Amino acid sequence: MGRTRFGSLDGVHQIKRNNRAETIVISAVVFVLIFIVFLFAVSKASEGSIHEQRQSLSDAVDRAIIQCYVTEGKYPESFEYLQENYGIIYDEEQFRVDYVIYASNMRPEVTIINLK
Repeated sequence: MGRTRFGSLDGVHQIKRNNRAETIVISAVVFVLIFIVFLFAVSKASEGSIHEQRQSLSDAVDRAIIQCYVTEGKYPESFEYLQENYGIIYDEEQFRVDYVIYASNMRPEVTIINLK
């Protein structure tokens, strides 16, 4: 390499080569960390969406039960009756609706279970 009044430039080029390797490693580590944070954020957003869907289904079932009682004077005898007559639509692969009737004059108990 070239010479300066302070000596050879070989050492400077060696330092630059080492810095380049360190920069590549640091960049790769930062990229992996950002990618992991991104995946975590997407996962949390998905969980929030499922929670909102579950809450929306719960609210719709409650409204349908009340509407049935007000218009027909009795509580619906089954969840299928609500689906057919009051337009309850939901993702059956995502949720299971447990509909329990204790008596014809008591409000049914509804439990929504996440399947996934």
